Amino acid sequence: MTRLDRRRQCVAIALSCLAGYVDAIAFIASGGYFVSFMSGNSTRLGVAVAGGEIIGIVSLLIVAFVSGVAAATLVGGQRAGPRGGVMLLVVVLV
Repeated sequence: MTRLDRRRQCVAIALSCLAGYVDAIAFIASGGYFVSFMSGNSTRLGVAVAGGEIIGIVSLLIVAFVSGVAAATLVGGQRAGPRGGVMLLVVVLV
C-alpha cells in the first residue's frame, strides 16, 4: 500500500469531494444520469436493454467516459512505453 504525505492526502480528499459534488449536481440536472459513476450507467443500460427502451443517452455517456479515459491515457501515459497504446487499443476493442 502506498503511503501519502499529508499534503497529497488533502489534495486527494479535495478532488474526491469535488468529483462527488460534480456528479451529484449533474445527476440532478440531467434527470437521473450519472456523469462519472459508470457502474450506475452500466446498470441503467442493462435495465433499459432488458425493458426494450431506447438506450441512446446512457450509451453516449459510457462512450464519452471511455473516450475520455483513452485520451487521458494516451496523453499522460507516455511512461507506459510503446506497449501502452497497444494495450489500450486492445482493452477498448474488447
